[in-house]
Amino acid sequence: MRLSRPRVLFSCLALAVVTVFLAVGPAPARDDDGKEEAPKKVDATFAGSWETTFGQMTLEQNGAKVRGTYDIAGVTCSIVGTVEGPKLTFTYREPDARGEGWFELDADGKSFSGQWRPRGRGAFQPWTGRRVGASSGRASFDGLFTTRWGRMRLQQIGDAVEGIYGSGGHGRIKGTVEGEVLTFDYEETSDRGSGRFELAPDGSGFSGTWTPEGGAESPGWNGTRVVPVPGRRWLVIIEARWEESLVEREYSFGEMNRAFFARSPNVEVRHRFFSNEAALLNWCAETAYLAEPTVLSIATHGEASGIVVGNETLDTKRMATQLRYAENVSLLHFSACEIMKDRLAKELLTDLGDEVHFPISGYTTSVDWAASAIIEFTYFDLILSREIPPEKAAQRLPKLLPFAGDEQVEGAPFASAGFKIVKKSTARRW
Repeated sequence: MRLSRPRVLFSCLALAVVTVFLAVGPAPARDDDGKEEAPKKVDATFAGSWETTFGQMTLEQNGAKVRGTYDIAGVTCSIVGTVEGPKLTFTYREPDARGEGWFELDADGKSFSGQWRPRGRGAFQPWTGRRVGASSGRASFDGLFTTRWGRMRLQQIGDAVEGIYGSGGHGRIKGTVEGEVLTFDYEETSDRGSGRFELAPDGSGFSGTWTPEGGAESPGWNGTRVVPVPGRRWLVIIEARWEESLVEREYSFGEMNRAFFARSPNVEVRHRFFSNEAALLNWCAETAYLAEPTVLSIATHGEASGIVVGNETLDTKRMATQLRYAENVSLLHFSACEIMKDRLAKELLTDLGDEVHFPISGYTTSVDWAASAIIEFTYFDLILSREIPPEKAAQRLPKLLPFAGDEQVEGAPFASAGFKIVKKSTARRW
């Protein structure tokens, strides 16, 4: 369908994996107790501007009818459809292709997930989008911006706005919107004050001023909205050093993944080491400054009580503080032993707050290093290269790799890994 979509060459193994996927099929959404979730209520419309998997899209909605355009490689294409509840069923037309699909709004109306295919043939493929700029006629500061003091991630809920900026999220901002003007207070490690931002009419950026506590007003705190690159996805691996002596050779899970995904042009891998709690929290906050969907993996020593950093066990509430603005994160995975054994992951979900919706995955056992590498290469590949939502990828793992589950596989060289994923009932889709 897509004018810019690259061809994918499958190995025999990949074709076998695809066959399993088609046989498994999608499962209905269920909560943590296994009950089917009730349909979500969405008050927003599809009207507005969107950054999507395949470029900028502008939609108009009149009652149940929707029409609009999207751009691929400078070519304007058309889309028309009908809305029922939160779901838009549509047809699209490009210069040399046409097809069908559907989008479904998330509960907050800020993003949608969906699928498309050439009309009447082939398997459906993902098509997702995130609202940009004005929403339902109101100014929105929600999103990612570049500023003179580094990137800034803002969350807007109604008239309230808060967020982070600068290296490691050390700058915090909180304020209220009236019309297209945000009046706020800011706080940094050694400074605090107040300020004012005014959003551009098209939502592409803001201009503003700031006033240090006890000082004079200063102009020039301006921001430009960061537009996601269509199709780009990130794998961020924050890793502890595993070696305990000079006798051991250096080895790194992050470097292994960098090499593994070198064949995937749309996947960007970032790998950073940490040796203490401050460094881990710094890199967690930096994750929010990426514009596109991100899988965050923390590779370290772990136990049921938490992440082990040096001789200390990290308080996950502090990690939650650093990640609560990371709306771009689609999955937090712990490549660590026993993190999913008790209630740690669910407590972390609670600490993250209502505006964070990514699922958390990991292991209930002291998983073997080689076993976890095989599991995670497969898991991350399903999500990042095959564009399968994390929860569906997690469902398929034990079918592809039986030792990933809870039961010991007879004759397998690895003990069962106890792979597990948990989520909020309102978790956003990929």
